[in-house]
Amino acid sequence: MNRIAQRFDRAAAAYASATAIQRQAAAALADRVASEGLIAPRVAEFGCGTGYLSGALWPRLKPSLWVATDLAPAMARATARSLPPQGLTAVMDAAQPALAPGFELVCSSLTLQWLDDPAAVLAGWRALVRPGGRLAVATLAGGSFTEWRAALAAVGVRDPRPHFPTLEALRGWFGPTASIDTLTLTERHADGLAFARSAKAAGIDAGFGRPLDAGSMRRALRLFEAGGAVTTYQVALVVEAAR
Repeated sequence: MNRIAQRFDRAAAAYASATAIQRQAAAALADRVASEGLIAPRVAEFGCGTGYLSGALWPRLKPSLWVATDLAPAMARATARSLPPQGLTAVMDAAQPALAPGFELVCSSLTLQWLDDPAAVLAGWRALVRPGGRLAVATLAGGSFTEWRAALAAVGVRDPRPHFPTLEALRGWFGPTASIDTLTLTERHADGLAFARSAKAAGIDAGFGRPLDAGSMRRALRLFEAGGAVTTYQVALVVEAAR
């Protein structure tokens, strides 16, 4: 199991208590897909987490098959507990989907931004969608975590990853039939420590992959707290029609 899978596997038990933003993003993507009037008897989902997207969209599409996948076994198990009998779950790397083409909908909420080569991943997902179907994705875009990034930069952590794409970059990843909507969500924390705990519970590495010594983390958290302990998420909602 790779580092990302391990992180989200550990987070599964506490995930629901720390992921209001993830739930809102999934609900917004579900609304966007439902507005398409899509008839989708077969749905594939990547990065299912604990089932936010399937929970919001299944009752509206009523598919005969929903294949929910996640790289973290504990996340897949959590979704399995909430899916109707027509649902299947599998532990699967979203970057290497082991599914046959023929889905009317391939969807994913707040997973793409953690993958190494998003454009290549999208090409793999797109290949699973039958003509007339939809590829629907919610992902973080540039401008996300600006407050925490500023705090990290102030203590010497330069250019922290991941680099979330601009809307222009996102448009380059999708085809001409794609429509992109944006959603700005904010989360206020009681203090810096509450933010760090929430990030860990959500499976997010607060150091963005850079190991921080205790002193640097404390200074960054104090700066973040002084700025209001607010986190901004810029969410892109993309729906692409398959030809």
